[in-house]
Amino acid sequence: MIALIAHYLGPRLGIGQYFQRLLPPLTAQLSNNEVEFKILASPNALEKTPALQELKDKVRVVPSLDYSPSKRFLWCVTRFKDYCDREGIDTVVWLSNPIILPWHPPSLAVIHDVEELKDKEKYGSRLRTSLRSLVYLNTSINCAQKLITVSETTKKDLLHFRPYARIRQKLKTISNGADSPLKELPPVKIDAPNNPFLLFVGRIDPQAKGLPQAVELASKLRFRSNRDWELHLVGSTNTTTEEEGTAFLESIEELSWVTYHGYVEDEILAQWYRQATAIIFLSKHEGFGFPIAEAASMRRWVIIDKDNQAGIELGKEAVIAIDTKKLNTAADKILSQLEKEVPDNSAELPTWQEAAIAYTEEIKSL
Repeated sequence: MIALIAHYLGPRLGIGQYFQRLLPPLTAQLSNNEVEFKILASPNALEKTPALQELKDKVRVVPSLDYSPSKRFLWCVTRFKDYCDREGIDTVVWLSNPIILPWHPPSLAVIHDVEELKDKEKYGSRLRTSLRSLVYLNTSINCAQKLITVSETTKKDLLHFRPYARIRQKLKTISNGADSPLKELPPVKIDAPNNPFLLFVGRIDPQAKGLPQAVELASKLRFRSNRDWELHLVGSTNTTTEEEGTAFLESIEELSWVTYHGYVEDEILAQWYRQATAIIFLSKHEGFGFPIAEAASMRRWVIIDKDNQAGIELGKEAVIAIDTKKLNTAADKILSQLEKEVPDNSAELPTWQEAAIAYTEEIKSL
């Protein structure tokens, strides 16, 4: 019996979207290949992810997966092996936040990014970041039978920080799909401005997502174009970014041309993409970047940080890569690029069906 482990905290943002897109074709492929499986989902993931709700006959709810990181690690250390024995699980596929130890069943770990290795204070302090790296990354790298990265950029980053032959031997890239179903949703009415505007979609994490720079860039566009550019933010905070995110949102309340919409449903999100002048996503350390994939899928220009190699890998000619330390130059570059038609990269973009087929082959080989 294969167990697919699906858990995350907070709203359905990056990892939640990954489950939403991957699980339907992956479970269909496993069934077609007569691979017996069940899904171990956290209560939060089940509540927030429609794809998991539709697969509820295959889902086992595991409250321990919603514990705090330290309690979850302790449960995996002391109880997870017994849980697998009781459930008849002999192989485990950690689709997110893996915690793999030597006495666990043979395991496959999906690595979405290695941000904690690139930013030593990613989670508030060096100590917290090091502990998270130890729990989620190093144990998985050392103990998993197979490793999957979701982009070539993540693979390159991982091998940069852990350049070991034993890791390279069990490591494979299976790119996330970029074929977003958002473009198939019907148009709806939204309160979008008539002025040109930048759209940010994602976690309200000011430092990691470059949100202060996004605000400053929108201000530069207003000045240099002599037009009333706006910035619209769609997304939410999670438990690790709530304090910083709330402080940032309070700091922009007086800016009439910046609007925060919170978390929105897919039909509304799709319409925001359609009407945006450009998408802005200034994170430096992404392993993939769903807003970039969705922007590429819907043929919108997407403005990214020049150091975001995953964004360049995914968006290709549809990205406008800027230096966030030179925002006047960046604004001029954006205004010039927006006069051109967005390239159609659809034939080159990976699909979720292709990803599901590749995952199935790796799971079968376990």
